[in-house]
Amino acid sequence: MDNDHSVKRHLAKTITWRIVGTIDTMLLGWLVSGDMVTGMQIGGLEVITKMVLYFFHERLWYKTRFGLKKNAKYQSASILKNVKKQHFNLSNEAKSELKGHRPLVVWFTGLSGSGKSTIANCVESKLHAKNIHTSILDGDNTRLGINKDLDFTDESRKENIRRVSEIAKLMADSGLVVLSSFISPFEKDRESAKQIIGNDRFIEVFVDTPIEVCAKRDVKGLYAKAQSGEIKNFTGISSPFEAPINPDLRLNTSTQTVEESAD
Repeated sequence: MDNDHSVKRHLAKTITWRIVGTIDTMLLGWLVSGDMVTGMQIGGLEVITKMVLYFFHERLWYKTRFGLKKNAKYQSASILKNVKKQHFNLSNEAKSELKGHRPLVVWFTGLSGSGKSTIANCVESKLHAKNIHTSILDGDNTRLGINKDLDFTDESRKENIRRVSEIAKLMADSGLVVLSSFISPFEKDRESAKQIIGNDRFIEVFVDTPIEVCAKRDVKGLYAKAQSGEIKNFTGISSPFEAPINPDLRLNTSTQTVEESAD
């Protein structure tokens, strides 16, 4: 079995449905043959063959896109045409003025283990000491919450960044300096994030740590699992990373300390 959580659900459905179906078959076998033992034997043979057939039938339909619209999982509902943006009295500028600084989204991108979250954490502490209002959005943390329904396919990665970008925009609208730490491997998704948040308040920081260094650290043990095939769609191993060509800032934690990078 793969890491798809739906496997467990399909297996559970297979077992529970066959319990019901087998009881029905046994009763019918008993009714037709007039022998309870014969009915039970028929039911026993049927439960084995049909459990196997049902399970693979479920998996086949799960993997096919027949009858589904393209990207239907994340398509906007048709009722959006009836939704109108609501405007409020207090402007974003007024919120920023109250906080005493302009809002920004500092977007940390880089491989797993490159040091994105560690640097973001250090930067936040330094900004907090200067009375700057901040918040951190972290890849692992959002996948434990708002994005826990997403996997690591290209489609889900795109949706992951879209959701986070919208959240970062709302935080920036409230006057915060947002430190966003996400692998965000695809250039088009980072560009989309910039468009959602706004070019004038988006800073792209590429934590350009070599993959050899990241793999050697392997803080979470992910590279070892990816190399053994236990983790699929892992950036840098079985999924590509499109490095930023012209980031606003480039860091390398293999030659810089966390403090130096944060400064």
